[in-house]
Amino acid sequence: MRIREWVGLAIIIGILIFLLSITVYSGIWPPVDTVASESMTHSDYWTYGTMNVGDIVFVKKVTSVPGPIITYVVGRERGFSTYGEYGNVILYKNPEGETIIHRAMFYLSWNNGFPVVQGYNNQSWMKVTRAYVLIYDVGFSHRNLVVYLKNMVNESGFITVGDFNLAYRGIYNASLNAYEAADQNVGITNAPVNAHNIIGVAFWDIPWFGLIKLNILGLYGQWPYSNEVAKNSYDFLFATIVVILALIFMPYDRIYEKSRKYKK
Repeated sequence: MRIREWVGLAIIIGILIFLLSITVYSGIWPPVDTVASESMTHSDYWTYGTMNVGDIVFVKKVTSVPGPIITYVVGRERGFSTYGEYGNVILYKNPEGETIIHRAMFYLSWNNGFPVVQGYNNQSWMKVTRAYVLIYDVGFSHRNLVVYLKNMVNESGFITVGDFNLAYRGIYNASLNAYEAADQNVGITNAPVNAHNIIGVAFWDIPWFGLIKLNILGLYGQWPYSNEVAKNSYDFLFATIVVILALIFMPYDRIYEKSRKYKK
């Protein structure tokens, strides 16, 4: 067997082992999803450490809530962050059956008609009332977030927000100097995210390669967000593909023979 064939076989075995390991750890099939819109992005350009359109996201199954999910509120207290901000990013199904990939801001429950926010201990950067929850200085835009609770009384689950949605699409409330951007307030979903509609928590991602799938969907009119791709994402994708093809078709046998002759 030639060196190139050995290399090809090693790559195939490595990929299979990787997929098997990820699937077992994830507990979900398929263990991935693709970021299709800019609702979690932090910049017009592809940015390392954040979620970008076209990223392939790996998902770990969650069977109970709040369970292992660390929300923004808890993460801000602990200094725990993922994808450029405090707390975990979760995937859930909204009433229309769409998969939403947004940040879990806080876990909401109720006690005798009063809202209870997991991790709230009278922090100076947060306020909880019967009518709303107010969090100051949130995200890369440093905006204040207000979450209205009127339509969620006695409903428990995660309150979720897209990082980009708060930074650029929030509805401003002048009296509170805060923005309304929670999925539960802006029509993305109609209730806190509970165990019934949560898919899992994002734990890793591969950049750019989801653009291949998204562009195929776009050919059939199933991807309306093609204009939201970060400006340099396609450059990185094409460069990565070129490197991979070069590694696959590299004349390993010739290189090996030349190295042997050189040593002699």
